[in-house]
Amino acid sequence: MAQPRIEFETDVFSPSGLTLLVQGAAQSHVDPGDPTRLFFEYTRRIGHVIDAMRLPGSPLRVLHLGGGALTLPRYVEATRPGSAQVVVELDRELLEVVLDRLPLPAAAEVEVIVGDAASVIGDLAAAGTSFDLVVIDLYARLEAPAFVDTREFMAGCLALVAPGGVLVANVADAAGLERLRAQARAVARAAPSAELLVAGDPSVLSGTEEGNAVLVAAPDGVPKHLVQRLREHGPHPAEVLERERLDFVLWDAC
Repeated sequence: MAQPRIEFETDVFSPSGLTLLVQGAAQSHVDPGDPTRLFFEYTRRIGHVIDAMRLPGSPLRVLHLGGGALTLPRYVEATRPGSAQVVVELDRELLEVVLDRLPLPAAAEVEVIVGDAASVIGDLAAAGTSFDLVVIDLYARLEAPAFVDTREFMAGCLALVAPGGVLVANVADAAGLERLRAQARAVARAAPSAELLVAGDPSVLSGTEEGNAVLVAAPDGVPKHLVQRLREHGPHPAEVLERERLDFVLWDAC
């Protein structure tokens, strides 16, 4: 019997956790019994970025480019009720399966758009929309669309960031950091004055192992205490690169 293209696998670590599989590859993890439980390492690091925005519990305007199991929209709704969120996902069937199995809370203000992120960000900009947080997590299995590495795409995303807001991207990379360097360069070219930082496992950020890094770009400066939060609250081991150390890893290392 052929394996379903989209399925959920029970989490052995909690009674209510589920892993979303697409063509057999783990795509997202979600715990409908506790939406604040972020299981994948990169989602926990992005959770720290969300937590560092404004005062705890304050509603945010959030754009999610890439839907998956809607793990982060659920986290935002659970920790910051009343937030206005937009989710952009290309795979209509994936969204339908996820929402049928795991509906969003009735009170959640989440608009779901089926479409290509590169086109939708232009539509949002034309409508004058802006967000406190723009999250980029665009993958089909382990591959990101080529446009994610371009200055034009990152410029379009940054144009949607409201004053004081932040852009954060999940970067799944092979050893050598080729994808991270490409996306960081694209951001730097799009917004040369933006503050950048990268968080992840030290073995990943050294370029010796494959894994996920979280790239943060803040046109008006990184939120207060974010670096401390990323370093102290894990998942461990945790490394944060910024300023000269980040410059060395992204541009000067051989």
